[in-house]
Amino acid sequence: MYVRMKKAFPFKGDQGEKLTAPRGWIGNLPDEVAEAAIKGGFAVDGRQISSTPTAPPAPEDVDDGLEAKTKPELEALAADRGVDISKAKTKADVIEALRKP
Repeated sequence: MYVRMKKAFPFKGDQGEKLTAPRGWIGNLPDEVAEAAIKGGFAVDGRQISSTPTAPPAPEDVDDGLEAKTKPELEALAADRGVDISKAKTKADVIEALRKP
């Protein structure tokens, strides 16, 4: 079945291997896998066309690895990127500044 993934969906392949259909991926999955993904809210029918635009993922839904870093690591990353964090008091403030477009 042709689907569009809203979230990453782990499943087992034909030979029992662990596979993951990544978020944003569009393609064919075995019918039973696709139906489970759709039922679980991980995917939608890939043939559907929406007339309303979809919102980008919220910053907390983005796995950019920032949450796993320490505050000093984030401060160094901000310096490398030229991001002003002079008003950032907490780790969350630094992450918010790094995620701003």
